[in-house]
This record gives sequence, structure tokens and C-alpha cells, in this order.
Amino acid sequence: MNKVEYHQLLAVAIRAALKAGRAIMQVYDGIMEIEEKPDGTPITLADRNANDIICGLLSGSPYPIISEENSEVPFATRSGWPYCWIVDPLDGTREFISRNGEFTVNIALIHEAQPVLGVIHAPASGRTWFTGDQHSVFHIRDCTQPGDLSQIRCMEDVFQHAEELTKTAQQVSTAPVLMHSRSHLDRRTQALVNMLSEKERALVVRARGSSLKFCDLAAKTATWYPRYSTTCEWDTAAGHAILRAAGGEVFDLEKRQPLHYNKETLINPPFMAFSEKSEASSFFSEFSL
Repeated sequence: MNKVEYHQLLAVAIRAALKAGRAIMQVYDGIMEIEEKPDGTPITLADRNANDIICGLLSGSPYPIISEENSEVPFATRSGWPYCWIVDPLDGTREFISRNGEFTVNIALIHEAQPVLGVIHAPASGRTWFTGDQHSVFHIRDCTQPGDLSQIRCMEDVFQHAEELTKTAQQVSTAPVLMHSRSHLDRRTQALVNMLSEKERALVVRARGSSLKFCDLAAKTATWYPRYSTTCEWDTAAGHAILRAAGGEVFDLEKRQPLHYNKETLINPPFMAFSEKSEASSFFSEFSL
């Protein structure tokens, strides 16, 4: 895929994320009706509306779509896809229901099991993060201000309002910062926090909802994000693409290899995300996870 093709797909993904964000906020600001999916997780009209918008726009691309809110495609079919989109139309539904603002739209493009393009949009704040290519990450502080970016046709429209995070990011604290899920802090994560606190006396621990944790890692305002409780590929793919482009990585804790996507099971193994990929080897040798 050349740069022009990459930017064409990126423009579509950003447009889809921003339009979905608008639809999400219409529900967020109104009366919220909550239903329960067969797996016990909540779903709202915002999830469904955002999914319809994103899938409608991405369907104009050459690549098939895996979405949390679509019927699962059999692996026998998916295994033949060299490229595919992986979408979470509303990541952090529990945060959305709580109205704490920590929810996102996640859109990623996968090539041969690895994330190569990622867009994360936070509708409540208007902030958006995206991969400019596989080695750069850009950030728009408020997509509601520059004009209607949901109508963009090319990436030049977006780059005018974006700053390159990979050039401006810097660690704001000398103390390591560990991120954990606001809604899913489990026993094993707490045990890791306790172990790290014994060795890293100045350890800072922060809770954050949805894929925003990956954005903090990419911005170098956080150091680690361990996750033992269940996630699916749509929870991590966009964040993984953004973090990788910023020099970080997400490792499968069982295999000590980067997470793979479009697997036979779309459930992720336990993982550890690092703001700097180069620090993973020494971390794994020092700490037993």
C-alpha cells in the first residue's frame, strides 16, 4: 500500500469516526435506553447508530469489516482476508452510560494480522488521534473547532489542524505511570500494581476508560498498561496501531510477542502495553507476570 492509498483510507476512517461521534453525542445528551446483549454486556442506541455510520462509510473501501456490533464472520472466511477493518463503534459503553466522558470510537486497518492504521476519536472531548503512517501519530485537540471535519475528502484537510504527537510527546513525569481499566480492575492487575509499587516506590497508578489508555501511552504520559481481564480485538486494534506508530508495543503475556488480529477467536489474551517497545525485554526479565 503506497502513501496515497494509505491517506485515502485514513481520511475515510477519520470521517467515519467523527460522524459516529456526533451520533453518539446525540444519544449521550438525551434519554439513554440501555439493553443487554447475550453476553451480558450493555448496548445502547448510540452503539447501533455509530456502527451503522461507520460500516456504511467503510463499505466503500475494498476491505471487509469486523465490528463488535456485527454478526461474527466464520474464521474459514476471515482467514482469507489479507486486509480487514476492525471496529469498535463505541468503546467504553459503561463509561458512556456513566456519562464520565471516557469513551471512544475505534477504527483500525489490519494487514496480515497486524494493525497498520488506527483512528481513535473521543466524542465527549472532541479529541482525535490517528496514525499518519506506520511511524507517526497525529493528534487534534478538538475536532469541533476547525470546522466540520466529518466532511473531509482528503488528509490535507486534517493535517492543517493536527499536531504530530511523535514529535511533541515527552514523558511529563520521571515516575513510571501504570494505567488500568476504570471498570475492569481485577485481582491479577492489582497484584501487579502491588508488586511494582514495592520496586518502584514512586509508581503512579491511574484509572482510565476505553482506548484512551493507549493514547496516554503514545503521548508518553503513561508507561505501562497491563490487562488480564477479557478484551476483544476491537478494543485494542486502533490503540495498538497508534501506540506502535509512536514507538510502543502491545505484547501477548503468554507468548511475549505482539498481539495478533483476525485470529480464530477474536478474544485477546492477557497483554501488556508499553509506551516504549525497547523497554519490554528488561521489564519481562525483571518482573514475573
